[in-house]
Amino acid sequence: EFTMKDSYSLDVDADGLDKQYRAHYQAYFDIFRRCGLDAIAVGSDTGMMGGTLAHEYMALTPIGEDTLMLCEGCGYAANRQVARFQKPPAADEAPCPIEKVATPDVTTIADLAAFLDIPAAKTAKAVFMMAELANQRISESANERIKESTNERMGESRNAQSATHNAQPAEQFIFAVIRGDMEVNETKLANAVKAKALRPATEAEIHAVGAEPGYGSPLGVKGALIVVDDAVAASPNLVAGANEAGYHLRNVNYGRDYSADIVADIAAAQEGDACPVCGASLRAERGVEVGNIFKLGTRYTEAMGARFLDQDGELKPVVMGSYGIGIGRLLACVAEMHHDDYGLIWPITVAPYPVHLLTLGPADSEAAAVAERLYAELQAAGIDALFDDRDRSPGVKFNDADLIGLPLRITVAARGLQQQSVELKRRDRKDRELIPLVDIIPALKARIAELEAEIAATLVEVPFRDA
Repeated sequence: EFTMKDSYSLDVDADGLDKQYRAHYQAYFDIFRRCGLDAIAVGSDTGMMGGTLAHEYMALTPIGEDTLMLCEGCGYAANRQVARFQKPPAADEAPCPIEKVATPDVTTIADLAAFLDIPAAKTAKAVFMMAELANQRISESANERIKESTNERMGESRNAQSATHNAQPAEQFIFAVIRGDMEVNETKLANAVKAKALRPATEAEIHAVGAEPGYGSPLGVKGALIVVDDAVAASPNLVAGANEAGYHLRNVNYGRDYSADIVADIAAAQEGDACPVCGASLRAERGVEVGNIFKLGTRYTEAMGARFLDQDGELKPVVMGSYGIGIGRLLACVAEMHHDDYGLIWPITVAPYPVHLLTLGPADSEAAAVAERLYAELQAAGIDALFDDRDRSPGVKFNDADLIGLPLRITVAARGLQQQSVELKRRDRKDRELIPLVDIIPALKARIAELEAEIAATLVEVPFRDA
């Protein structure tokens, strides 16, 4: 859910976009910190927005919907969807001859590694997906291979349906190969094949390309787009499926035994993996996305014909950036970060009122009359206040004040008025102080300035970090 405050930049060239992007990068840090939120910026997938670069602003919290990979050593930070890491290198070995081995009822990497007494890193795992490609078409040769394989394996009764479906196919079978000690990152895989969407392949679709669930390998498959993780391409003599139930192949080597349509990083980073920049261990944190910024470039302006006449009289597309803040998410995260067991603790910069004024005693008491006058004085001094003049017990009023969580609370009560004073308390502190009535307005202004200064001290320049 995103109710967005959006900003857009329109520039004449990439240098102008870069300047605007970096200005927004810092401005968004300042906005979040003014709200009392210590958000971090992480490199992210450009996703449906597209473009060449994107950052997400994340509020770290266990309730977050995203997993972030962070490095304490150098500050590298990225959404797990796109996070890179240093992959453990394989041993340098000469390719050995392929050997077919019986592996009855061994359908998982863990079982395979245990059965053959090898590390998971010596295995190749097959992942079967169907991709809706961006152009919604696949090559005619791939069409024919799919039709031939489907006809052979699924019978003539389905030939007409298959041919009709494949006349203008919207999906492509993706055969992804990754080392057994890693997992496929679906976002990376989708980006590698330029897919609009991915879904798991069905058993019938897997059989149609000549593969076998639980025993799959890219050797001999037809009609599939083969995508190999770069670590697999650099790992000799792996154990892969034989595309035959109950059998695997030892010493499968990329380049000798099979090739790929795409070799790319499609592995998901895990906690403890090595940072791609400095090699230190990555840690995983949960976060809520409260904002994002994108370098859109000319993706949309070229499509819409949004051009300008440059100084040389040449028509060129406008270069765009897009920048958004999730207002509802921001509010929710402020509440999540600023509370205690009794209620909210609003930062002064986003509190609906800076002051909560309450009176203890009946409506005809001296305390009620003083509170009414004080409320008018606060208004005259330009200090907004929430005035609780209800005829309720002190306990109810104090509990409600803590629950609402305004930064400053003034209590007008008979006991304090005996000393011509009122009680002043900061919501985020336990101590209370008695302030003479004649000094309460200056004291409130000083406390408000103090709270605002605490927020202002968090506004520091943040070094720009590429995704």
